[in-house]
Amino acid sequence: MKNVLEVAMRTTVTLDEELVRELVKVSDARSKTAAVALAVKEQIRRAKLKKLVELLGTVDVDENAITEGNEADQKRAQWLQDTVRKNDR
Repeated sequence: MKNVLEVAMRTTVTLDEELVRELVKVSDARSKTAAVALAVKEQIRRAKLKKLVELLGTVDVDENAITEGNEADQKRAQWLQDTVRKNDR
């Protein structure tokens, strides 16, 4: 069992009552607090994903390194298969 210590911060916010009711309903949360916490976590997740998407296409890829790495991986895989076959004899 994993022990997780969560630090909570008590705060007061003014929210539209109808929005909070709808949030509780669509999130299946057991409380308003849980529903708002889920919404905050989801917003943070989406913001991080948006930043990652913005990075797409901005990373320089060394095609030669990838090809060389793939060839080295294939050689290692072949060596491993050969070694297993020799040991099975």
